[in-house]
Amino acid sequence: MPIHFELGNATLLAYGHEFRGPLIAFAVALALALAGRFLRIGLVAAAAGGAGVLAGWYAISGRLWVTSPHLSVDDLTPLAGAMLLIGLLCARLGPGRGASIGMLLAAAFAGWWLSGAPMHLAGLRADWPIALGVAAAVLLFARLLAASMLEPLRLALAGLTMAASLHVVAAPPVWALLALVPALAAVAMLALPAMPGPVALPVAADTAAVGSLAVIAIGRFTRLGVGSIDVAALSPLLALWLVPHVAARLRVAGRAAPVVACVVAGAIAVAAAWGAHRALPR
Repeated sequence: MPIHFELGNATLLAYGHEFRGPLIAFAVALALALAGRFLRIGLVAAAAGGAGVLAGWYAISGRLWVTSPHLSVDDLTPLAGAMLLIGLLCARLGPGRGASIGMLLAAAFAGWWLSGAPMHLAGLRADWPIALGVAAAVLLFARLLAASMLEPLRLALAGLTMAASLHVVAAPPVWALLALVPALAAVAMLALPAMPGPVALPVAADTAAVGSLAVIAIGRFTRLGVGSIDVAALSPLLALWLVPHVAARLRVAGRAAPVVACVVAGAIAVAAAWGAHRALPR
């Protein structure tokens, strides 16, 4: 018995170490969500998701700031910090005009940062297609997930779908872990009270950033091709598009209909990514 107990603990410790980034993201986001709800401090609640992602990605990368000239997964941590600050600015300005400004700032910064943060016009001219593509992805995710009222369930659906899709297309394991960080931060945001949609902006932008960086680093789209990694990065958009259509056919499920619709829509999107993996090169 003691041997089995020790092996079980070792297994749990191994899993805990492997998933420390997503688990830390969940713990930080949940703590801030509960603190904001209990203390009734809007900025604390608004910081929950973005701070969770920042803590989770820092746990994975081990570095808060990156000075390497080469783009890597470590660049996501400072990006999460920027998205957190933009999200807090949106919370201060309020919905409406503030949300629009925040979305544009988030898209512009993410596009500039993930295109190598060019400091000269020549560099910007060389990498503008990547910058434009990333900015468009962030803006699209933000419009879908942070435009109206906060919907943590749809926010979590996007992150979980991306993580599962990257896993089934056999991307290196770190990519699924990176996508799980905003996904679990979004799950923790279920503890928040009803809040304006811009509160979701940091997590929505961070989710888009993971997919964008995966496409840049290991996808084929930047080489004018389409591979399974590119499809996996887009799978959350398919899931989000499917949710209302699936929910309309699941009214019989009552209060569980939104959750069931998300599960079904996510499963279809992941299955599409798996099908692309079988049919297309990575």
